[in-house]
Amino acid sequence: MSDISLVNVSKTYKNGYSAVKNFNLDIREGELIIFVGPSGCGKSTTLRMIAGLEDISSGELWIDNCLMNMVEPKDRDLSMVFQNYALYPHMTVYENMAFGLRAHKTPKAEIDRRVREAASTLEISHLLDRKPSALSGGQKQRVAIGSVIVRKPRAYLMDEPLSNLDAKLRSQMRVEIAKLHKQLGATMIYVTHDQVEAMTLGTRIVVMKEGAIQQVAPPAELYQNPVNRFVAGFIGSPAMNFLEGKVVLSNQGPCLKGNGWQLPLTLAQGKKLMDKGYMDKMVTLGIRAEDFHEQQWGEAWLEVLADVREMLGAEVLLHGRVCGDGGAARHGTAQGEPVRDSLNWENSPHICAKLPPSCCVKAGGRVRLYVDMGRIKLFDTITEENILYV
Repeated sequence: MSDISLVNVSKTYKNGYSAVKNFNLDIREGELIIFVGPSGCGKSTTLRMIAGLEDISSGELWIDNCLMNMVEPKDRDLSMVFQNYALYPHMTVYENMAFGLRAHKTPKAEIDRRVREAASTLEISHLLDRKPSALSGGQKQRVAIGSVIVRKPRAYLMDEPLSNLDAKLRSQMRVEIAKLHKQLGATMIYVTHDQVEAMTLGTRIVVMKEGAIQQVAPPAELYQNPVNRFVAGFIGSPAMNFLEGKVVLSNQGPCLKGNGWQLPLTLAQGKKLMDKGYMDKMVTLGIRAEDFHEQQWGEAWLEVLADVREMLGAEVLLHGRVCGDGGAARHGTAQGEPVRDSLNWENSPHICAKLPPSCCVKAGGRVRLYVDMGRIKLFDTITEENILYV
């Protein structure tokens, strides 16, 4: 197990493109760190610089207090798992797992002990005599992981190892990797574009955008206290809902006023907005899908015209548009029933609400959705920073 530190690390290619910009991160011994972000954000490039497969343009990489910038990949004592398994098709599972140890001239008895120990940990002991062509996708990935854990390196680097698997296998392998990390107690760096993988696996998550770190935090903190709109929108499924509104002072106190809708703010939220000079200014409101409620939940609510109702068994995802001033109600439509008039909602903001399966609103109907105002996020419309960030 090892500590890994990246200090002002950048990667700039000959054509001037900056793939990674001033990357600073201290990875503690035994952590499972996740690099997550959209395609092209620099997460795999950063991992490859740690592995030594990409040169570092500027900055420093330290492993166990040793500067590694000029150290050859083979001498860094790191093991890497790729998304394409990287198995030799003519070798058995045993031979694939033993290959790296044989290359390092490890004694035969030690090779056998490590291979069988790793196979037992990964529950593939019964596959040791098979060749890759006789394995399923999940089994191949277990063998690929086994090939690196037999080496007992300083740290494990995983570059989107589950991206070639179907949804069911991905879910199973996420559990296996989490169990493996707990058993080994090893330092792991895991790259993915899948925020579900990031949230379920990581000790801490590094969210990246356009080569730069946006936020580093444990999963729960990242979800509940995003530093900016990008992180809030990227982390969470369904994605956070965003609406534009103005901070105003009504007879009932501070509130957010949008295009025909108005939501009361808490006193603490109002005070913070006033102290920061946001009174009478536009802000972006962020609401998680699970923070909508069909039953009364305080005095804050939005009238929503339902477009699509997704029944997922344990929950319903209701997609719709904010009716604004409750226009559907003025046309005499009953709660949950289809709107009979041909109304134009083209400019209304879209929202997605996560509701219990008892929700009976139909596509084309309207519903009053109550908002848990204690859990909303507010973002600056220009900087996109979380105004309520603590």
